[in-house]
Amino acid sequence: MFHPAATGRYPGKAPLPARPVPVLADPWPGVPVRGRNAAGRADACWLPIAPKLTPHGLRHTYKTIMVELGTPATLMDDQMGHEDGSVQARYAHITSGMTERLLGGLTELWLAALTARR
Repeated sequence: MFHPAATGRYPGKAPLPARPVPVLADPWPGVPVRGRNAAGRADACWLPIAPKLTPHGLRHTYKTIMVELGTPATLMDDQMGHEDGSVQARYAHITSGMTERLLGGLTELWLAALTARR
């Protein structure tokens, strides 16, 4: 699903070219429509998240957002799939409170983005 979310289009499959992702407007922010005449039943199409977005670029963006939200380094490393072999990492552990704060911050950003996009 990364490619359609990043570009707003399903990747092409021979012999078909890339095509827009048709969505229903309700429920907001839209559910992809599949099957015959999907484009005819759709209310709109997905827009790209950002021009030229790649999985690697998305990881950098996610790390920056976590830093802005004040996420502890231990949780950031875990979220990014990194292993920290330092002495500090031995004594720091992820708590449910850390995870809940990160989830709350990301949810606020998501809702603000949906409001702005609407």
